[in-house]
Amino acid sequence: MKSRITFCLFILILSSCYENSFLDEIPEVDLEDDFNIQKVEFTDISYSSYFQDSIVTSTKESFLLGNTIDPTRGEVKANPYFEFNIQSTSTGFDDETILDSVVFVLKIDNSHYDTLPEFDLHIYQLEERLAYQNDDDVFYDFESFPTNSVPLVSKRIQYIPFQDSIRITLPMEFGQDLFEKVRGSEKLFESNEDFLDYFPGFMLEVAGSSPLMLVSKESYISFYHKPPLELLEEDEEYQIPIGDASLGFSHIEVNRAGTPFSEAQDYVQFPASESQNMAIADELGYSAVRIDLGDLTYIEDVPHDLYISEANLYIPVKKGTYDGSLNQPLQQLDVYVIDKNNNTKSYLSQATLASFDEVFQEATYFIIPINDFVRSQISGSRQTDGLWLEVSPGSTFNMGYLVVGDNSSSYKSKLEITLIPLN
Repeated sequence: MKSRITFCLFILILSSCYENSFLDEIPEVDLEDDFNIQKVEFTDISYSSYFQDSIVTSTKESFLLGNTIDPTRGEVKANPYFEFNIQSTSTGFDDETILDSVVFVLKIDNSHYDTLPEFDLHIYQLEERLAYQNDDDVFYDFESFPTNSVPLVSKRIQYIPFQDSIRITLPMEFGQDLFEKVRGSEKLFESNEDFLDYFPGFMLEVAGSSPLMLVSKESYISFYHKPPLELLEEDEEYQIPIGDASLGFSHIEVNRAGTPFSEAQDYVQFPASESQNMAIADELGYSAVRIDLGDLTYIEDVPHDLYISEANLYIPVKKGTYDGSLNQPLQQLDVYVIDKNNNTKSYLSQATLASFDEVFQEATYFIIPINDFVRSQISGSRQTDGLWLEVSPGSTFNMGYLVVGDNSSSYKSKLEITLIPLN
């Protein structure tokens, strides 16, 4: 009777410590046997970085603009290409209307890195209309289209995050030319196709160092106009936005020279041992992280049956590769199971940052539950499989990145397995 009471108390304690459903699956055991929960810490873990050569950039809800050098990910240059889309053919213009000015309102959704430095923004006119170059009807990061050799306008800018837009006055000659064609017999603004044939769109380029910025598709060209001789009246405004239906993409170049990953080749695993014991997952750099665990089959050789109640993988974020404000680490990652050839076998989970140590950067890490994966490793049935950490895809570019690697003996990569002996 005493042993049965002890067992009930033990189950109650377990229930308070663990909220996982594994308790419902524990087989019946001999009550005369002693329970001895064990925690095994496994540190034979290796990382590799894996780089691809391109990404699709036309499916995002915004464009990427900027020019920055990061000692870990490399130099990133991003130039958006986009067309405009006439929303209304009711311009309010007539033969007597006077054009006051034409302004390009560049709306910025978000930024990454330091916004203090000033930089030069160049706006180029496209020489031809954007058109898909493949059967998938997408634009890739490496694509580009011809532009005029000289910028339509250049402006010295400092992006201030609390301002949602940057106003750039366009040359009067450019605006007047479009304005006259609207009022004339060509009626250029009555057909979006005719408008794009005449004015295909813009390409933006940064000269000098700048933050990375997300350019909103709500950016627009505004024509300010008014009737003649009414100088004291406020201008009326006609807007032509980029719009969600417009074609556009971001041309992105990432140069890894001078970084720990400078020797990496596309589609070839690059071990962390060759990159200062670090591995990188970066959407803009087209990279992901492969994790391989050592041999776990020895656990199967223990002379009694075991139940794996928990298996958690601790992944430290490498100190010195991020900061708390200008370059924060990624907050979440998608985790997949892959085979030895890096082919995806299954989706495992989405991991979120479990701890953020902004001051000392020691205790910043992810915790990834991998119970089923560990069971497959222990049984020896899938010893060549690994885990794949990838930046979670989103509707906008993720301007941050993640570098994993051990920070100290206290905060290192480890697999912690909780075992319950049975029988």
